[in-house]
Amino acid sequence: MLERMPFWGQVLLMMALAAGIVGIAYYLWPNLKEQGQEIHAIRVELEDMQAKIVEGHAIEQKLPEFEQEVANLQRKLGDIQQILPTDTETGDLLRWIKNMTDQSNLGLKVFAPGGLKPVDFYKEFPIEMDVVGRYHDLGIFLDRVSKYSRIINVDNLRMNATPGAATSTIHATFTATTFVYDDKLASGEAQQ
Repeated sequence: MLERMPFWGQVLLMMALAAGIVGIAYYLWPNLKEQGQEIHAIRVELEDMQAKIVEGHAIEQKLPEFEQEVANLQRKLGDIQQILPTDTETGDLLRWIKNMTDQSNLGLKVFAPGGLKPVDFYKEFPIEMDVVGRYHDLGIFLDRVSKYSRIINVDNLRMNATPGAATSTIHATFTATTFVYDDKLASGEAQQ
């Protein structure tokens, strides 16, 4: 039938068929343009997800490295907590200081812990102390304090001679400040 029609008739018929197909498509799928946009949005989302998957695979390959780093950091934290414990440990510290004063031939007259003072990721724990003994023995005691596993700063050291005493030639008062690690201050919770 198409063969008997003139050329311009065949073109017109093809154009009418194409217009009919387009019209039927719009009738059956009236939101075709929106679906095309939705397909484009889904493709973009798919590409983003694929990029995240690639990124996830890269991170997964580095996981043993990260786990090693976490283990190293936990070891370092353990070391720091030896130096900066998470609680005041007043009893242990008092026993240690009493032993050090006894071993250094000093008499411990006052051991007065003060209140905790927050600073950065730790708290200062000042302890007022009075000791009596000989000058050389005080030096030995302070040397031992400097070698203790925890950090202890000694400041405000005041010494007075004790005339007439045979075994105690000086009386010394000072503040021994130790430090306590504070998880809340370190993680920033206390600042919020």
